[in-house]
Amino acid sequence: MKLGDVSGLFINLDRSTDRRAKMEDALARFGLDKVGRFSALQGDDRKRGITRNELGCFLSHQAITESIGDDRHFLILEDDIRFPEAFGDYAGHALAGCEQEDWDVLFLTQMISFTDVKSIYTLLRQRRQVGDIRSPSFTRFATHDCKNIFASCTAAYIIRAGSAGKVASILRKMAEHDYPCAVDIAHMRAINAGLLKARYVFPYLVGLDPGVRTTLTDRRDEGNHQLFVDIANLFAAGGDLDSLRLDAFDALHNRPFDAETFVASQILYRRMLR
Repeated sequence: MKLGDVSGLFINLDRSTDRRAKMEDALARFGLDKVGRFSALQGDDRKRGITRNELGCFLSHQAITESIGDDRHFLILEDDIRFPEAFGDYAGHALAGCEQEDWDVLFLTQMISFTDVKSIYTLLRQRRQVGDIRSPSFTRFATHDCKNIFASCTAAYIIRAGSAGKVASILRKMAEHDYPCAVDIAHMRAINAGLLKARYVFPYLVGLDPGVRTTLTDRRDEGNHQLFVDIANLFAAGGDLDSLRLDAFDALHNRPFDAETFVASQILYRRMLR
């Protein structure tokens, strides 16, 4: 699969003109000429179990999924992703053999819970096995099963040819039950229930822009958004480890020292080195 041959859409609010310009510049730079813009839908007052902004996000992904045919792969992006400088080379290596694998959805990035020590440990081990994921010449991409590790994120994913109907059906069922969860949680539940076959590229093919505030400002865990972004970017190819390191040092020095929390973090640190 060549990503430049894949049609797609990026979701963007009409008022977010800066994000639109940034995305269109990146898409042109990396030859993703078949990826257009989708004007993000707004949430409303219909009966729902999620916030208004989460509903808008859900409706946008659902509308795109319902509109695409089953005859082609389709790329869906959100406008807060960050393309690494070596994205063009990375994409060629990351997607070269993925069509031989069994998946309905292929995530180019994902979020795991920063409280899920087992998943973090799994990804750290994967990172150690493949070498320096931040090198521009990195080539050792692989895909892995999302089941029981994917927590959230619909920032960048490919729906396989023949699978759009399956994904649309899952989202349609959520709509029929008054949107009990956000779109990424609907994906997660379907994956863990075996209703959706999903894999993620590792290291992640794109990162998340830490300088962009989430549009889901009314989400219940919005206060933890930056932590989710940081844990995603830790495992992104071509990512900026220095910035993440500085953020970690700032967090240590800019808050009152808590001995128990520090000791607990060091216990986890020693375990994750194994």
